[in-house]
Amino acid sequence: MWLLRPPGTGCFDKDQRRAVEVLFDAILPGDPRRPGAADADAAEYADRLLAMGPETDPEIPAWRLAYPVLLAALDTAAQQAHGGRGVAELDRAEATALLRDLAAGALPAWPADALAQPAAFALLRAHCIEGCFGDPRWGGNREAVIWRWYGYPTPAEPFVRPGTATAGRPGEDS
Repeated sequence: MWLLRPPGTGCFDKDQRRAVEVLFDAILPGDPRRPGAADADAAEYADRLLAMGPETDPEIPAWRLAYPVLLAALDTAAQQAHGGRGVAELDRAEATALLRDLAAGALPAWPADALAQPAAFALLRAHCIEGCFGDPRWGGNREAVIWRWYGYPTPAEPFVRPGTATAGRPGEDS
């Protein structure tokens, strides 16, 4: 029988973690009425996942090698495009544009030792989605926020981002 054994620490350093948070927020943004990657703490999922070993997923060692190169390359691209500001300092619109260029393979001076740009985007996107919609025991979907908003496993609950007064349910227009 396989048991989930969360690692004691994460894989990312402070700057990498912040960059992943910014990127994931751009991939699956929330708003006052709908939870997103930041609300689900999807970056925690990726951080924990990469700290696990190949017994959890045989691709983890490759991902653990890919992320630092990918994040450094994105940081360089962000600095070139935004006057020296790295990924961690981008707003959502700027991070979205960076990711759009990554997905299209349009970022200049991409390092040869990095994943191809569309594959790098696919990896970030997959881990973001897993971190938002997966079982909270894996570190993302904090307090099952996205499950609860969608009504799984109980009826949908309104989402109210702290500091706001409006609530939204799945299917409601903004």
